[in-house]
Amino acid sequence: MDTTLTPPFAYDISPAQPFHASQVRQARGLPTYILADTALEMGASLGNSRCWLTTKGTGDIETLFSTFLGTQVTGAICVRYSGVGQRLVRVGQAGAAADGAAEAFIQLRPQEAGEFELHPAYQRHRFALPGWLSIEETVFVPAVTSPAEAPHLSDLDRPIVYTLIKIQNRDTQPRTLRVYGYAHFHGKTPLDLQATYAPDLGRGALIARNQSRPDWVRIFGVVGSQVQVKGWQTSFDSTQMYETTHVLPLKNDTSATGRILGALQVDVELQPQQTVEFGFVTVFSHEGEADARHIFQAATDYGAAFNQTVAWYTRALEPSQVITPDPLINQGITWAKVNMLRVMADFPTGPAFTNDPSLSSAVVARDAAWFAWGCDYLMPEFSRRLLDAFAKRQRPSGLILEYYNAVTDHQEDDGLNINDDTPLFIMAARHHCLITGDMDYTRHIYPAVRRAAYYIMSQRDTFLDEIPPERKYGLVTCTARGVEDHGIASWRNIIPNYTLNGAVAEINAECVAALRWAAELAEMLGEPEQQEDARKFHEAAEALAQAMNTHLLNPESHLYYLTIDLDGNIVTDVTADELFPVMFGVADAQVAFRIISRLNSPDFWTPAGIRTVSRISPDYDPYRQWGLMGGVWPGVTWWYAFAAAKYHPEFMVRALRASFEYYARDPKKNLTVPGQFSEWIDGESLVNRGMRLSPWEPPRFLLAAVSGVCGLSLRKNTLHSHPLLPADWKWVGLRRFPYHGQEIAFFATRQRDGAHLYGTTALETERELEQHRYAEDITPEIFLLNPLAQHIAFKNPGEILVCVGSAGQQTALVPLRLGNTLEPQKRYQIDIYNSEWHAWVPGEVSQGKDLAELAVSMEEGGYRLIRFREQA
Repeated sequence: MDTTLTPPFAYDISPAQPFHASQVRQARGLPTYILADTALEMGASLGNSRCWLTTKGTGDIETLFSTFLGTQVTGAICVRYSGVGQRLVRVGQAGAAADGAAEAFIQLRPQEAGEFELHPAYQRHRFALPGWLSIEETVFVPAVTSPAEAPHLSDLDRPIVYTLIKIQNRDTQPRTLRVYGYAHFHGKTPLDLQATYAPDLGRGALIARNQSRPDWVRIFGVVGSQVQVKGWQTSFDSTQMYETTHVLPLKNDTSATGRILGALQVDVELQPQQTVEFGFVTVFSHEGEADARHIFQAATDYGAAFNQTVAWYTRALEPSQVITPDPLINQGITWAKVNMLRVMADFPTGPAFTNDPSLSSAVVARDAAWFAWGCDYLMPEFSRRLLDAFAKRQRPSGLILEYYNAVTDHQEDDGLNINDDTPLFIMAARHHCLITGDMDYTRHIYPAVRRAAYYIMSQRDTFLDEIPPERKYGLVTCTARGVEDHGIASWRNIIPNYTLNGAVAEINAECVAALRWAAELAEMLGEPEQQEDARKFHEAAEALAQAMNTHLLNPESHLYYLTIDLDGNIVTDVTADELFPVMFGVADAQVAFRIISRLNSPDFWTPAGIRTVSRISPDYDPYRQWGLMGGVWPGVTWWYAFAAAKYHPEFMVRALRASFEYYARDPKKNLTVPGQFSEWIDGESLVNRGMRLSPWEPPRFLLAAVSGVCGLSLRKNTLHSHPLLPADWKWVGLRRFPYHGQEIAFFATRQRDGAHLYGTTALETERELEQHRYAEDITPEIFLLNPLAQHIAFKNPGEILVCVGSAGQQTALVPLRLGNTLEPQKRYQIDIYNSEWHAWVPGEVSQGKDLAELAVSMEEGGYRLIRFREQA
């Protein structure tokens, strides 16, 4: 098996040095972090449609989670290495014979730091053992499809874990090595495991099942043609995983039952310079031994599984490629998509993702709505499944649930008459319908949208008996009087002993947008009844916006109140929730500008992003209360980026960079994993206190990049563009963007005479923007040999335009390989737009065969447009 991959971005991260974009080096493949194996406190999280895997900072596997059962079905899975070594002092002859000293080995451990490679598809650990032995361990779960792509998942998209082993003897002498694989079989299932040995599975395997649930079966085995299992055992003795002085052969005994540890032994003889490869494979089935055996047999070709997984990630990451002069933002966009792909899973109730993939089976409506919004740019079919899941479970009143359990289908609304779930559902549905252009689906989802919109209108205080006449302002009002999730109408709904009810500014702003966008969908459908819906929704939206700006806008600060609570108390706290009236178009330009500026102040801002509450607030708490009263939630930082784009593009860039850069800055200290979007961060120490991979953060980053950086927004029947280039940016690009069943691409530039956009479709714009339309995106036909340069290429009859942008920090030479893009015998006029000179520079006329290999020099952050025109 050839598992060698050369990534296009390999990030060297020293444990003592913060990550910096200049450490990107040239390579090919998918983006990869390279760092010392002493630099991680916790390892990567990997997932496919049926399972979720977490790893430790040592490289060991921590747990395997079954999405079908909603629980961890194994604990730690580890590999250890031993070499020949004799005890020099024995405890008597009887003791020597009893413990098999003549066959004893000693555990071999690395004598110096190795390295981790964190790749979208796998985690790889490279290290050296004493005696010139090189070890490479590759951990991955196979992924070849998404739960929304196929009605029947492949055998590979099951609960399967691979630990691939590659051992090379770099010595001049032969070496004997004993490799042990260990698996804690129980996970969080009942502690009543029993196991048998099956020599017919792979190169030998243990089959373990729960006695109380005999259909819950794990198989832990060895695959690979170069080895054979030499010993096996079940026991309760975990010390053998870390015993260093006397490692004994396994006893070929599976009599131990209960909370058992399974062990397999592989003996390896290596000649000088020889390499041996094999793998430990763990599979789980909830449908009995026959099914588990089927899964294991399908997984024995570990090379094919590895290559298919890498190929799937390569293919799945291609949509919505945003390219900018900032390499860190470019990397963040790719990793946002990686994180989204990892959490998409299939459950007994259907495709979804949960709010904590390693522990929970709760599918939360607000998280699903934000996820669907971002996922429309990556995998719209998965977004559709999320929307349908909540439409199916909508209350008859129109209320959207808080969550449902993906395993049991238990449904919960937390007793709230209104929170953010219902308006966010409408907004996500509208976004999906507009980006896909699918009118059949619009007709399908509209009844749920309609019920939700009318329900929002019914929750205005004018219709609620709980609100006295003198305080009926026409605002949407939460009437709950509980605490935490039963009394907080906000995304911050789990603050202990806290209530946020009444006319909450966040909820009202979301309801304004939801009603406006429900009206858009009604207008698109065009039937008389729907036109009447549209009129009512529009009127209600504008009345609600006016009520907000009359009653919820503080006349002293010109910032929004947090709420007017059920008792009429005005809560003036300024929090990051001020962003919602900006994001959803309620705040006018002056108020929006003031909010963006206020939240950019030092009491809110940290090097890792924006705090939820001001540092000088009496309520500030940086590390308790889930960080919701002073911690840093990366998703809020990206909401800020989205909101700030129109007013301060430079703040947008700063916000996008801050939280993503943080993940790779001293991950051992900060409890992060480079490339993985963690949940929330201590507002003072900036240590991650939440999940190592939070499912709801990545889509917000992608949304901010597409809507903020690229300036794309959706209107009823058009795609609107307003590229928001900061003052020091000269270009931005987008390709393979899904829209109405097709893909579009463009490259936007700042030129002496204004903004120009080169692309495959005409976009609506509100400002002067000269557009140049091309028939095809031919980017894959052209190769750049500098990883800090990005390109998009277009073609018209008789003309090819190659747009090259620099993401480097100094002037660099960028080689281009055009291959057969130009016809060899035809002659072409070459013209180049030089962003440093702000001018087109005419070139020579040459034959296509002489233009297959080119090179251009570009300044830091600059771009070149290279135009080839056929000559008669």
